[in-house]
Amino acid sequence: MTPKTRHPNLISQLEIFRAVAETGSFSAAAKRLGRAVSAVSYAVANLEQHLEVDLFDRSGYRPALTEEGRALLTDAEIVFRRLDRLNARIGAMKTGQEVELTLSVDTSFDRGLLARALARLDEKIPHLDYRLHTAIDKEAWDAVMRAECQLALVGLNAGMPAKELDGREVAVYSLAIAAAPGHPLARRNEPIPLSALDDHRQIVVASHLTDRQDFDYRFHGTDILIADNMEMAHAMLRAGLGWAYIPEPTLRQEEEAGRLVEIPCADIAHPSTSRFAALWRVKAPPGPAARRFLDILVEEAG
Repeated sequence: MTPKTRHPNLISQLEIFRAVAETGSFSAAAKRLGRAVSAVSYAVANLEQHLEVDLFDRSGYRPALTEEGRALLTDAEIVFRRLDRLNARIGAMKTGQEVELTLSVDTSFDRGLLARALARLDEKIPHLDYRLHTAIDKEAWDAVMRAECQLALVGLNAGMPAKELDGREVAVYSLAIAAAPGHPLARRNEPIPLSALDDHRQIVVASHLTDRQDFDYRFHGTDILIADNMEMAHAMLRAGLGWAYIPEPTLRQEEEAGRLVEIPCADIAHPSTSRFAALWRVKAPPGPAARRFLDILVEEAG
């Protein structure tokens, strides 16, 4: 059978079809739409003729959806959602708002925090598309410098190109020493001296085999296991291959699951912190959607 040509009044007739299905009668749909009952009935009949299916069973007191009608109503809802999204995106373009949010996210950034913030943003601005890229330290802000993304969510470290980048702090976490329950450090019944860390392998997340001289005071071990992403590092940590500094919120989740334990250290009076910021190019500051996202991110981080 030769395919039919596209129906020129399809959207209008689908809207009328949906109104009849939702109100349960042609007269109620006509009242909602501000049209004559005859016009509503004619539009539905025309749609049925074009689709070559009966959308309503008219044998009863009220029109009832047929099996085909129920199936097509679901498809019609999808069409209208896409139309709403299209109209919202057009409106955003006209007012200079973003239609896409692109992020380069440091592998150590809290994924749960990111997901919660994006979910809240999606409720506020449903037309946005998202593109997320995982990177480590310099790789993350390099993506911003190359204009590959709008924002980078990274740990604040030395060496950032301050002249080209601007930013905002979004989260601060205390770091704790962690290891698997079966690790030798975890089997000690008292806080360990700082020197004890040097006797065991440290697990570090880095983008390459960094020179030891580049490490800061949080890097101790003579033996170091370097992973290029946080997921791999955590898997090695859970397997008992070493110890690591990890954010306290992450450690609490791991402790509840029985996968990791905190290692108290007698020589550390105040735990170190990991500060995270959102960075952007000075010449390309965040738009309205990105600013809303940053506000939500800060709220979620507490």
